[in-house]
Amino acid sequence: MRNDLGIEPDERNYAKQPFSISELKEIFKDRDPRDFINEKSVPYKTMGLSARTLSRDEAFKLIADDPNLLKRPITIVGSEFVAGFDRPRLRSLLS
Repeated sequence: MRNDLGIEPDERNYAKQPFSISELKEIFKDRDPRDFINEKSVPYKTMGLSARTLSRDEAFKLIADDPNLLKRPITIVGSEFVAGFDRPRLRSLLS
């Protein structure tokens, strides 16, 4: 299904098909996964993550175990990605 930008996305419901730790490491590369954890999510609050300092590896494990911790949607274009609804960034990547 094409969108208003004229692209046909390859969609993945990562709530049903979570990313593995190795996939997450490939997506994030040198970016810090802790910057993309959804602090408003129920799992974040339930796990008491605001009171913890996570390592990069802990963040990958938590996201792999519970993808609801990750800001959504993830849009990957080539080697770049956007987590969440950042329309200006998405438009720049897709144009």
